[in-house]
Parts: sequence; structure tokens; C-alpha cells
Amino acid sequence: MVNPGTKALQLLHQIGWSRPGDLTMEDIVFSLNGILKFQPLSGSEGRILIKGDNAIITVNSSISYEPRKNWVIAHEIGHFCLHKDVVPLFSDTDKTLSDWFQKGPQEQQANDFASELLMPSPLFKQKVAGKKLDISLIHDIANYFNVSLTATFLKYRFLGDFPVMIIFIENGLIKWKQYTQGFPFEYIEYDSKVPVYTVAGDLFYNKTKEEAPEKVDAIEWFPDDFSIKTRKTWQLWEQCYRVSDTGIVSCLWTF
Repeated sequence: MVNPGTKALQLLHQIGWSRPGDLTMEDIVFSLNGILKFQPLSGSEGRILIKGDNAIITVNSSISYEPRKNWVIAHEIGHFCLHKDVVPLFSDTDKTLSDWFQKGPQEQQANDFASELLMPSPLFKQKVAGKKLDISLIHDIANYFNVSLTATFLKYRFLGDFPVMIIFIENGLIKWKQYTQGFPFEYIEYDSKVPVYTVAGDLFYNKTKEEAPEKVDAIEWFPDDFSIKTRKTWQLWEQCYRVSDTGIVSCLWTF
């Protein structure tokens, strides 16, 4: 099977896309002889019904956040381009549409396709090359591609210049992490409470939001990591933001 990212880039080339704004997601669906509908869906963010070389993509009409809507459509386009000869119907929930969720290979492939379709790697690299990592950079990139901050951070972990770890916290508990090669620490216990003396801790416990990156002691996040024994005085940059009423994403990176 062709690489999902390669398939997405091939599609962009075929339809003449060169930069964000050239074509909408609706335009891309139409170019593939697909039909795009918006209607209420129970327990689903989006779904696609495939028959041969035709498809009907339905997106939950309750989604008003444009970057989220774009991601759902791009994900379903991924199913059409990658899996139309495998399964005729895909129904995707908030979890199957999340890059961090542990799911089957077809959902991961559709998300990899969506990431590349919305944020082509060659252009993404140009936008972040040599630039200091902070939330303002991620905001700028997210706005440029019309995607979410989380999707942008997750893309950055592969293509950025700084070793980085991204941590998702829900209801004050650490749920997942993703990090780049070269990040000096790895071990965080899942379902443990967010550390108090961190930027994420300030946001969760004290409702205090730092607008700029703050230095934090690495030992606060990684007290049980093997590497901390020789790096007890290390500090990291941290910046975080809310992604929902109960969810926080925190980004850590080295100096």
C-alpha cells in the first residue's frame, strides 16, 4: 500500500493545489466525484459511504469549529483514497479522529493522510525552519493552514527543529504523550495527576494561564525517568493551552 502522506501529496499535485486557500475541502471532495453533506449525526463526527469510485461524506452539522470540520473531511477523504476497496462504510468518532488515540491501522492511515493533505510537509518545513518554538509560532502555523493547535503541535514533532514532547491531560490526569527523537526524557506514568509545580499544573489547579513559555524543572514532570538521576537540575520550556473544558495540551521542549 502507498504511504498515506505520499498519497495526499499526489492528490494535491493532481488538483493543482499550491497553497492554503487555493481550494476548500468541499472543492477537493467534488474533484473526487464525491458528495459532501452536513447533517446531525448521533455518536459520530463524520462518516463516508463508498461505492466504487463514488462516495458520500457526511459531517456532523453540530461542528462549528472550522479547523475541526476540515480535519473530519480530510480524514474521510483519506478513507476514500486509501481504503475504498477494503470497507464500504467508515463512521468516525471524536476518538478515531484523534491522532493520539490507539486505534486500528486504517484510522491511523486516514489521520496521517489528513495531516499531510491539510499541512503538506514541504511547506510546513519552510514555515517552521529555524524559528524559535513557542505558542505564537504554533498559532501562526495553525492559522495559516486552518488547522487546530493540537494538529500543528503533533506535526511539529516530526518536522520542527527542536526536540519536543506533547502531553495531553484530561480532568487533571495524564492520558498520552508523544515526543521527538532527541528529547531527553521519556517516562511519565499515565493516569497520574498533572504535576502541581508546572505550567499545566498552574492552569489546572489555579486557572492561571501563562501567555509565554515558562521554564520548569524537568524533575517535576519526570521524577521517575531513569535519565533524571543525572539531570536533576535540568530545566525545560513549557507552554500549554486548553483544548476543551476538560482537556489541556502541554508542550515541553529543550533550550
